Amino acid sequence: MQPSMREDYLEAVQIFSEKNARFPRTEELAAELSKPEPLVHSDMAELVSSRDVIMAGDGVITLTVQGKQTGASVIKKHETLQCFLSEILGMDISTASDEACTLEHTVSDETIDRLGRLIGTQGIHCHHGKGRHRKQAIDTVCGVETNESCTSPRISEFSEGQEVIIQCIHGRVCAQRLLDLGLVPGERATIKRKLSNGALVVQVKGCDVAVSPEIASSIGAERSP
Repeated sequence: MQPSMREDYLEAVQIFSEKNARFPRTEELAAELSKPEPLVHSDMAELVSSRDVIMAGDGVITLTVQGKQTGASVIKKHETLQCFLSEILGMDISTASDEACTLEHTVSDETIDRLGRLIGTQGIHCHHGKGRHRKQAIDTVCGVETNESCTSPRISEFSEGQEVIIQCIHGRVCAQRLLDLGLVPGERATIKRKLSNGALVVQVKGCDVAVSPEIASSIGAERSP
């Protein structure tokens, strides 16, 4: 596993635990990252071997001390970089977040500390969690304008077992993410499972795909005749 991927996973688990006051199950993490559940399960096995996480029998992913330190460090780097790029350099928040996602894996702790002090001297306070992390925000900041007149129900409103046809996209979403998942207008999808956090598992072209709550709420669909 690439170091950047390891850090992304640990960061995502840490963010989920802070947001929900508990650690995620495998399917929840897969939905948050819009990755196939089997892939996430396989990657978690590597993180167990590297002593970054502990996998319980029910699929709950718990960070070890080492994993939590790494996840927290990456979050700090991302937030400091995003704050510097947006508040000091004047970049828009979306672009700053994307840049931070790239830089957070290579920048040193010393550099982050220095940037933090520089930001402080300008009287700027970067709030923890402000506009944070591509994996929670990418689906609303990295895309293109979509069909604002879309009136179809959200795919998240349908019941398990129902087959739907994707009609349109609500709001702003990452077009490439939807293409990667095969969730494009005209495509048929079957609701396989609805999770408590609003995420879905849908079957598209014979494959089960985990869909984050953000993406699920952006896809307009109609029931298949």
